[in-house]
Amino acid sequence: MVGARRWWGALLLLPAIAACEIATDTVASPEPRVIVHAVLNPDAAEQVILVESSLTGRVTIDSTVRFDALDPIRTAGGEPITDATVQLFRDDQTGGVEAVQTIRNTRRTGRYTVSREALTIEPGVRYRLRVQTADGREVTGETRVPSAPAGWVPGDGEVVQPISINRAVDTLRLNWTASDGARTYAIRVETPNGPWFLFSDSTQFALSGTLRNFFAADLPSVFYPGFDQLVSVAAVDVNFYDYNRSGNDPFGGTGLISSVRGGIGLFGSMLALQRRLVSVTERDRFPLDARWVGDSDSGELVEYDLWVEALGTPRSSVSGRERTGLRRFLVGTLEGEQLRLATLVGANLADTAALLSAVVVGDTIRGDYAERFDTSGPRVLVRSARSDP
Repeated sequence: MVGARRWWGALLLLPAIAACEIATDTVASPEPRVIVHAVLNPDAAEQVILVESSLTGRVTIDSTVRFDALDPIRTAGGEPITDATVQLFRDDQTGGVEAVQTIRNTRRTGRYTVSREALTIEPGVRYRLRVQTADGREVTGETRVPSAPAGWVPGDGEVVQPISINRAVDTLRLNWTASDGARTYAIRVETPNGPWFLFSDSTQFALSGTLRNFFAADLPSVFYPGFDQLVSVAAVDVNFYDYNRSGNDPFGGTGLISSVRGGIGLFGSMLALQRRLVSVTERDRFPLDARWVGDSDSGELVEYDLWVEALGTPRSSVSGRERTGLRRFLVGTLEGEQLRLATLVGANLADTAALLSAVVVGDTIRGDYAERFDTSGPRVLVRSARSDP
């Protein structure tokens, strides 16, 4: 009976195997769609509208290009739509202001701007957008900028207020005045791994110094010892909220709650309410947690403050900052005695300017720099007492 059952089972499998035969028909590429991204901000010196094409496989994308904020579409792996006519309208006016396309290294970028002098964006006012591509496609949208709280004056939300926290024991508490026209409020923290972002319906929010980024793989920390991290709060309109809370198919853009007609994307608005520049420290817990001193190739004294940011097995995360010279930020890993330390010109890993590979032996760090980055930093660092945080 056992053999019979096996024979009968083999017969049942034959149709399934035939059904799994891989089709050889070629599927045609979908028609490209116009994608628009623009968020109006009354405090911005210029309003930026990005216009690009959905990716269909027709264009080869160079993913090795370093990101350029003045050419953000191409350097982020997209296909800009150039030579479009892009106009912003105040809702009570029939005439619009035409945006100017940014030219970068003689190339058109798909980044269009409207200066504050050409059109002043005001809280509580509705604005319209119209994009007309060179091949005749049209995309339109509307947004109402969130209303200003009592006592608001232009530039209030862009004023950076410094604050310090010891992330082991402190909680950053944020409070702000309500905006009548806001759908909700966006809280954003700039981190080395990219921004941490969350919506809040309340006008107060608490961020623990030990907060982890539950949106990212491996749950990295949000606050890094040694870093100055920008924390911002903004009132946002319904278009901004719906677009950012929805999902995205990276090929077709489906799943997004789009706020434009004739294409895909976001035409929304925000009102900046507050910004905090948070200087993060940590208590010393591990042998690496110290001030380290060395000389650069030019003989200049260099001081680093380092911390084991997160203990791991076998690799721990390290962060810190330069206390001298350019006062840049540091981030890396420690595995046994092997230390890899990136020097950042900004607060993001994409801003790497130097990469040190070193060995930590007792009170000495000794290593060398990767040739594709700056190689003039200290190669020998010696532990020193940390006289202040």
